[in-house]
Amino acid sequence: MYDCVILGGGPAGLVAGIYLARLNRRVIITDGGQSRASLIPRSFNHPAFPDGIPGRDLLTRMGAQVQKLGVDYIAGCADRVEQASAGFQCMVAERTLDSRAMICATGLVDILPPWRDATELVRKGNLRICPICDGYEINGAAVVVIGHTRRALKEAKFLLSFTDDVTLATLGVELQGVSAADVREPVRLATSPLLSHGPTADGRLMLELAEGRRLEPVAVYSALGCRPRSNLAASVGVRLDQEGRIPTDAHQRTNVERFYAAGDVVTGLNQLGVAMAHGEIAAVAVHNDLLAGVAL
Repeated sequence: MYDCVILGGGPAGLVAGIYLARLNRRVIITDGGQSRASLIPRSFNHPAFPDGIPGRDLLTRMGAQVQKLGVDYIAGCADRVEQASAGFQCMVAERTLDSRAMICATGLVDILPPWRDATELVRKGNLRICPICDGYEINGAAVVVIGHTRRALKEAKFLLSFTDDVTLATLGVELQGVSAADVREPVRLATSPLLSHGPTADGRLMLELAEGRRLEPVAVYSALGCRPRSNLAASVGVRLDQEGRIPTDAHQRTNVERFYAAGDVVTGLNQLGVAMAHGEIAAVAVHNDLLAGVAL
């Protein structure tokens, strides 16, 4: 019997594992190796790394710390989670794990343009997904935001903090929840389908539109939304918000007793530092709630 099973080995899950191990709790992390952080080419806004740090390196460092503390680890995504008399039961990699508490740190998946090389372009930094993370590095360059919703327009306006050259490109998809009249200068609107795209020598992208317009080089952001990995949480009765993310209280508790959530799967800001803080808070809450041993 584990004190806690942690679903997900990204920044939130790893930090939760570190804290719980240091609280002398028996803990195990299950991870399918799909952390969103692994796609970060180099983060320059994470504290203590003035020259930036690649997402994979950050995960490797935290993973080494988890290993040193003796935290159990299973490489694999959980197949099923159920409530049990003593807490929870988790099935993963043909093993059944029993625990008194559970932390869901399964993250989310960004919806990228339907390009075969989209994920690789994100990993190399040609295609961007987080203007809060790397908008500062644009430094006045031309920007294209791919999207067709009000949220995409909001992201385009946000990027005006870093440049005055921003185009919202729908790539031929009809606008939803917003009209062309809502797109006002200095943001421009391009509605033509995409003919081709490709990386440029300066780490940006070339976009060739059907109207004969060629945008090159441009910093390109995908603003097509995301899909939270919250199905396992929902299967045990955890309440989700309208986006499919998990609302929690100030201690990362969900509406299900001793089931906690941390990181990008939680309603709020998708940032490394936020995810790590969630992990710390959830771990301490697990420890204290197990000490109390009473219904919340």
